[in-house]
Amino acid sequence: ELGYGPFTPVRKDIMGPFRLFAGMQCAHGILSMGHSLEGSLVLNGERLDFTGGTGYVETDRGRSFPSAYLWTQCAWPGPEGGSLMLAVAGVPLPLGSFTGCICAVIHRGREYRLATYRGARIEAWSPSGAVIRQGRYRLDVELLEEGGQSLRAPVEGSMERTIHESLRAKVRYRFWRGETLLFQHVDPGASFEYSDGVEGPGRDQP
Repeated sequence: ELGYGPFTPVRKDIMGPFRLFAGMQCAHGILSMGHSLEGSLVLNGERLDFTGGTGYVETDRGRSFPSAYLWTQCAWPGPEGGSLMLAVAGVPLPLGSFTGCICAVIHRGREYRLATYRGARIEAWSPSGAVIRQGRYRLDVELLEEGGQSLRAPVEGSMERTIHESLRAKVRYRFWRGETLLFQHVDPGASFEYSDGVEGPGRDQP
């Protein structure tokens, strides 16, 4: 039995004008970048206490996950606490496609939005992380350790795809404004997921 504190949504739809694209495979949404937790659950006889933790809630709506994408999320408490979510994905169009990103960063009570529709550039993205730059701001994400678990995912409305997601990855996040490092955070309980759409060991397996 778990209880959630007040949600903290982002100011506007994280998808921005992307939500109007008729050909989008998946529409992402953020319900809460961070909220308090209270209560516990019992898993295989072991009691897991979530009291004092920080919650995060998002949504995905659509018929398919993008073929290639990266997603990561973390939230941490304290005076230097914060929360962030980054997604990079291939976006199909009627003619061709492009790679876009959406990102929300909460730091010291301020929301930063990095997104393709705001001029963000994806300087690098791979199974080991990503680098996103928008004007003076730069976000570096570096995967240090992972432990992915297999999950079913949709393909044209049917749960016929297997992806691998880690909810206990160790990830380093660094966020700059110009030459000033606003924060550096290494999280041993971050979420991280990467897919290049290629079959094989450790990759997607339809």
